Formats: sequence, C-alpha cells, structure tokens
Amino acid sequence: MRPGFENLTIDQFLLRQQDSIATEFRSEPETCLIATTTARLVRHSKVYGWSVASLNGVKPESGLVIQKTGLEPELWVRASYRGYRKAFLLFLEQFYNLQPGEIPKTLQVDHLHPSSRFTQENNHYFVRLALINRGINASYGAGFERLLYSRERKRELIGGIHMDWMAYLKARSIRLPAKLDGVDCWQIWAWQMAKLLASDGFDTILTYESLTMMLNLAFQNTWRPLSLHPSFKSEAAIYQGYEGIITFC
Repeated sequence: MRPGFENLTIDQFLLRQQDSIATEFRSEPETCLIATTTARLVRHSKVYGWSVASLNGVKPESGLVIQKTGLEPELWVRASYRGYRKAFLLFLEQFYNLQPGEIPKTLQVDHLHPSSRFTQENNHYFVRLALINRGINASYGAGFERLLYSRERKRELIGGIHMDWMAYLKARSIRLPAKLDGVDCWQIWAWQMAKLLASDGFDTILTYESLTMMLNLAFQNTWRPLSLHPSFKSEAAIYQGYEGIITFC
C-alpha cells in the first residue's frame, strides 16, 4: 500500500483511475498500451523506467502490475485468464488498501481491449484492466464493440495495441450513441463530447474528428470523419483547426 491511501474509497479510486488514464492518453499516447505481450511490457519498462510488480495471490504468468512515474498502477492479466475479477480485488487491496469484499454491483472489471479479440494463437497477450460503470460497459458491449471487433479479430496481431477513443470514453463513463440514431445524432453527440473533453486537455476539433471517425468505422465501416452538423457549424468555426474538417469531409 502507498502512503496516504488508508481511507481511500471506491469512488476516489475511480477518480484517480480516470485522471491517470486521461493524463497518459493525452500526454503519452505512444506508450499508452492496453494490450501487448509480456516481453514488450518488460522491454518498455527498461526503456521508460517503469516498474513491474507481482500481484499477491496471482501467478506472474497470469497477472502483473505496471507502475509508471506520476501515474496510477495498472493491472494487466493474460487475455484468457478467467480470474480477473478476483485479481482486481487483490489489486485494490495490495495497492490501495481497499477491501470491498466484492466489486460493487454498479461497477464491472473490464478489459480495456475486448478479450474476445484474442484467439487461441495469441492468448499469450496481456490486457489492461479497469473498473468501469456497469451500465456504460454494457452499452459498449451490446453493439459497438461487437460491430467494430468482429472485423478487427480477423486481423493479425503484431506488437502492442494502444489506448483508443473507445477505451478512453468507456473509462470516462461516457455513453455512446446508437447505430440507429443516425448520422445527425452522431455528429451532434461528437461535438458535445469534444467540447466536454476539452476539460481533460484534448483539442476540440481533433477530438471531434477522432470521435466521428470511430463512429463511422463501427457503424458504416468507413474510416473518415463526419462533416459538421448545421446546428454547430458556425460555433466550430471559431476553433483553431476548423478548416481541417472542411478539408477532410
């Protein structure tokens, strides 16, 4: 346990988790991994000065904890490991002195990259875990992840998988629009979220482009950003980089 964590609550842990993920995704995207091999994790730990710790009660070939300077510890487990919920409880106890006994019903332990993405041939991959709002997590798995990763699963895995907007939004407890909502709703949702995520330090225009590319890929299998909706087009024009959306769309 780290000093000062004697009275930490689950809600406080969630805030620390969100803040840490936001900092890393914004500032260090090149090393913000959510799935990779243990060999790559060990190699990165030597290059970037990370520490690799064992988790009490879990074999090293099933789970480990990565600690990066200035960030919260990260729990990683083998993609095929079924004891990940218990592992997260052990993680909370060992690194945060939290002993909830069980994960609250409003929360779920989630693989930040879906474990279904990994076949028998690549179950040596490790995946980063996070504690996620149950309702939010269900909304992703019910449609969005299935649409996106049914295609991704066919691609050969080479190297590491970096944090993407889908994983970030889920950790941030932001609900996605539905496929049936249609393009207008996707555009408006993306603009609202882009403005909201400016508080996390992200550029509004670049975020809008990234979010709409994510939606377009999942819902229409098209890798390009959506145009600006008339309802906020004039508002967007005041942002630096606005012309880039006009160029792309």
